[in-house]
Amino acid sequence: MQISSPINQLTEKAKQILNQITYLTLATVDQEGRPWNSPVYYGFDKDYTFYWSSWTENQHSQNIINNGQVFAVVYDSTVLSGEGFGVYFQGIAEVIEAENEIFNKAIDSIYTKNGKPKRDKKYFLDSGKRRLFRFMPTTIWVNVTEPYEDYFLDKRVEITKEIKQ
Repeated sequence: MQISSPINQLTEKAKQILNQITYLTLATVDQEGRPWNSPVYYGFDKDYTFYWSSWTENQHSQNIINNGQVFAVVYDSTVLSGEGFGVYFQGIAEVIEAENEIFNKAIDSIYTKNGKPKRDKKYFLDSGKRRLFRFMPTTIWVNVTEPYEDYFLDKRVEITKEIKQ
């Protein structure tokens, strides 16, 4: 989208992408500061808190357990070069260790998206190998294009307040 697009148009496009694209790409770092990216199948709630399930031994899971600082993106890569649109997030992620309201919200969010069948809670508790995670963005942006000579520049526009209204 063009940089001149009104903020409400950008926000609606962001909501469309979040409902359409099924994978969130997480960027985490390990204890030595090495970056790690992982796509996760996600669900989200009305407050744009994102949920997924992962094996606790996965690198991104270990990184989140040790350092909850996360950057993430949901990007529509199904279109031609220069026409893609992404929603970018910075915030905090954490493992959900116990069955509670957040745990139940995560299960509902993940396993109702696109009609996936719910998993039994036992897979995410106690001796289960997987856990539920949540990501709480503190800042949300979208990408826009700005014409420059005979090509374009990719820029970001913050929509944190607008998307949470």
